[in-house]
Amino acid sequence: MNQTQNQLFDGMDIFDWEGVKVGKVVRYDAKLGYFETEGTFSGPRYVPVSAIYDVGPSGAHLNVDHTTVKEQYKHMPKVSPGISASGKLSGGGRVASGYTGQPVPLDAEGIQLVLEKITKGAKVFDSEGKKLGTIQLYDKKTGYMRIQKGELVLKDIFLPVTAVSYLDDTGIHLSLTKDVIMNRFDAMPQVAQAFFAS
Repeated sequence: MNQTQNQLFDGMDIFDWEGVKVGKVVRYDAKLGYFETEGTFSGPRYVPVSAIYDVGPSGAHLNVDHTTVKEQYKHMPKVSPGISASGKLSGGGRVASGYTGQPVPLDAEGIQLVLEKITKGAKVFDSEGKKLGTIQLYDKKTGYMRIQKGELVLKDIFLPVTAVSYLDDTGIHLSLTKDVIMNRFDAMPQVAQAFFAS
């Protein structure tokens, strides 16, 4: 593993297990074990280091095929934000290691990227991948987000950060289904009334 880490560099060609080029390395996070590629598909791909089986003069070769890179690695690694006992963001977070797949803590910079995704306009999906809407307001102090009623939800929804399962480059993914969310989180929480009522 350390040998692979030392051999990856920006601009390196990446090939699938059949020798088909799937892009070039444009960014590499040695701590988390992921590298980002561009150049072959319509957008970047985020590949775990564990997918590399060989690094040679021509580039790095993966143990997966072209289709797997295209479909399975099209999103950033899922990040689970840390939640305190009171239901607020704890300032921590975890992501699956690109080396082992086991959860590893994010550093301060990575955590800040997670927090920035919980912003006005971020897309929200339920546990089945159904879009619920977008964040209209987010109270960082209490950890509540509001999705305003519209085409996808028939009433305002007030979500605590404890309902967040993970975040990726598509948006905020919740741990509950739309039906549960609509029935459980339709009342404005008292702790955040001052924020949402203003």
